[in-house]
Amino acid sequence: MLESYATRRTRSLASRTGPLVLLGLLALDVRAERGEADPFFGEIPMVLTASRLAQSPLDAPAPVTVIDREMIVASGFNEIHDLLRLAPGFLVADHPDGPPTVASHGLGDAHARRIKVMVDGRTINSPLWGNVIWDNLPLRVDDVERIEVVRGPNGAAYGVNAFQGVVNIITRAPSTESGRAFVVRAGRNGFRDYGVRLNGAGGGVFDWRLSASRRELTSFEPHYRARLGDWHSSESLTRNTAHFSSVLQLSAADELSLQVGVSEGSSQRGAEAYLDYPPHAEDDRALHLQAGWRRQVDAESVLSLQYFHQGERARGTWPVTQRHPTDPAVVVRFPASRDSEARRHDLELQYDTRLGRRLTGMLGIGLRSEHARSTHLFGTGKWLDSTHGQVFGSLTWSPLEPLKIDLGGTLEHHDYSGRLFSPRLAINYALDADSALRLSTGTAYRAPSLMESRAFQTDREDDTIRRIGFRVFDPLQSERMRFVDLGYVAQLRPLGLNFDARVFREHYRRFIDDKSCVFGECPRAEPADYVPIDPGKKSFYFLNANDFRMTGAEFTVDWRKPGWGRAILSQAFIQIDRGEPYSDKDIPRSAPHSTTALLLIKDFPGRWQASLGYYHNGLYYWMNGGDIVPRTDRFDLRIARRFGPPGSDNEVSLTALSLKGRYADFHEDKFRHEPDLYLGVRIGW
Repeated sequence: MLESYATRRTRSLASRTGPLVLLGLLALDVRAERGEADPFFGEIPMVLTASRLAQSPLDAPAPVTVIDREMIVASGFNEIHDLLRLAPGFLVADHPDGPPTVASHGLGDAHARRIKVMVDGRTINSPLWGNVIWDNLPLRVDDVERIEVVRGPNGAAYGVNAFQGVVNIITRAPSTESGRAFVVRAGRNGFRDYGVRLNGAGGGVFDWRLSASRRELTSFEPHYRARLGDWHSSESLTRNTAHFSSVLQLSAADELSLQVGVSEGSSQRGAEAYLDYPPHAEDDRALHLQAGWRRQVDAESVLSLQYFHQGERARGTWPVTQRHPTDPAVVVRFPASRDSEARRHDLELQYDTRLGRRLTGMLGIGLRSEHARSTHLFGTGKWLDSTHGQVFGSLTWSPLEPLKIDLGGTLEHHDYSGRLFSPRLAINYALDADSALRLSTGTAYRAPSLMESRAFQTDREDDTIRRIGFRVFDPLQSERMRFVDLGYVAQLRPLGLNFDARVFREHYRRFIDDKSCVFGECPRAEPADYVPIDPGKKSFYFLNANDFRMTGAEFTVDWRKPGWGRAILSQAFIQIDRGEPYSDKDIPRSAPHSTTALLLIKDFPGRWQASLGYYHNGLYYWMNGGDIVPRTDRFDLRIARRFGPPGSDNEVSLTALSLKGRYADFHEDKFRHEPDLYLGVRIGW
C-alpha cells in the first residue's frame, strides 16, 4: 500500500506541534507484540505523479504526498475535495454560491485555478474558469484508491496550469474487488448517500466494476449577518453518480482500459434577501470518458496511448429584481440565465524506456481541444474554441550509485498564451538505502483561462445589457513562477516512521488578478446597448498585477505499527512578502502562516477502529468573492467495526465531522458550514 509523505521545516516546532505528537503517541495502544512483522516497511512504496513514471519517493524530482486508502476511510470524509485537508499547505473551503474551492499555500478564490487536478492522469479542470467542479465529479470517495499530491509547481511534467501543485486521484483497479456491495450513509441535515458496487470475478482477462450512488445533503443553512442586518445563502444538493471501469488483457504485452462516468443533479441556492440571487434551482451534469492502450514493448520499455473526453453543462434561470436607483417605488424585474456548456478532448502518447545502464528517458506528445458556449458568460451563443499542443519528456542519469540527476521539460503552444517552455532540474542524493536529499529548480506557467481571455458576463433584458460582471479589456500574459525546493525524505525503519520535509521559495510574476470599476469609470467606453439597472454596481476586469515572493516550509511524519495504530501529522508554514503595493491587499493575507493536519487511527480488539482528525488554520483571506476566515480548529471523529468473514470490507460506522459545530467558511460574515453526523453501513457478498 502506498503511504503518505510530506515535508518539514527546520525551525523550532516544539511549541506548536509537540502537544499534537504527544497526543498521537498516547492514543496508540501498546498491547501489541513487539515482534510482529510490519509489511509496509518491507519495501519502499512507489509514486506515479511526480514525473509520469513509477518511482520511489526517494528518487522523485518533486515532493509528493500520498493519501492512501486507509487514510481515506479513517478520515470519515464523504466528499473527495475534503481529503485534500490531509495534504500539508492545502486550503479547502465550501460556500453556498458555487462549488467548493481548493488552494495550495494561499492565492485562492471562488474559482481557484492554480492546481492541476487529474483522475488517473486525465485533467478534469473546467475549460471555463480552470477550476474544478468538485461537487459534480462523476466519482465518489468509495471509488478512490489513493490521491497523489505534488506539493509544488510541476509544469515540467504536465505543462501550463500545473502551477502550484498537481492532484492525481487514482481510482481503485477493477481487479481489487469482486462480488457486490451496498453502501448507505445517513444522518443530520438531510444527508443521505446510497451506493451500490458491482464487480467482475477479478483476476481474469477482463476485469470490470460498475458503481452508482445518490446523495442528498444540506451544507449551508440560511445565515443571518447581524452586523449588516441581512440574510445570506443556503445550499442543498442532490447528485446521482455512476462510474464504470474495465481492463481487458489482450495479451501478455497489451492492455486496454476504459472508464465512463456521469454525474447529474440539482443545487438549491440563494436567499430571500438577495434581489439578484433569490432562492432557485441550478441543474448540473458532468460526463467523462477515458480510453487507453498500454503495450509492454520489452522488460524496460512501455508505450501508452490515451484518449480523454470531458463534458459539463449547467442550467439555471431566475428573476433578477432591482429597485430603480432614483425611484425606490419602481421595481425592475427580468429573467437572468446562467446556462453554460463546455467540452474537452485530449489525446496523449507516451514512451518510457531505458537508454543505458545509468540513463532512462520518457518522451510524449499531447493534443487538446476545448469548446465552450454561454451567452451569459461570453455575450454570444456561439461556441468558442481553443487548441493546445505539447511535447514533454525527461532524462534521468545516475553518474554515481547514490546520485540521480533529472532533467525534464514541457514545450507547448496554447491559444491563450502562445509558446511556453517549462523546464526543471532535480538532483537526488541517497544518504543511505532509506533516506535522500532533493534539490530542484525550474519554471512553471499558468495560462489565462477561457474566462480570463474571453469573458463578457452580462445580464440582459431582451436586447439591452442591464448588468456586466466579469469582462476582458486587454490580452493577458501567462503567470510565471520560478522556484527552488530543498527536500529530505526518509524511512526510519527502527522507529516505524516515514518522514518528508522541504523548504522552498517561489517567485511569482504577472499574477492575474481582477479589479472593479463602476459605470462610467471603467478603462474602456461602455457598450452602446448597456443601460445599467444600477449604475453604482461594480463590474470586474482582469489584469496582470503584482510580482511577489512566497517562502515556506512543510513536513509530514507518518508513524504506524500493525496492531497499534497509525498517526499522520502534517504541518506547513507560509509567508508571502508584503513589500509590494499590492493590487489586492488580500494577496499577502491569503496564506495562513500555519496549517496543521493530524489523523490518528487506533485499532482495538474485536475488529473495532477509531480515528480522530484535527485540522487547524491560522487567520487568512479568500480573495475575489471570499473574505476573512478566522483561526479555526476542527475535530472529526469516526468509530467503526468490521464484521463478516476475515478480510471482508463489511463495516458499520458512526462519523461526526466538525465536533465543535458549525464554523465560518470562505467568508466569515456570510457563510457558516454545517457539521455532519451520520451512520454508515457497508455490506458485501
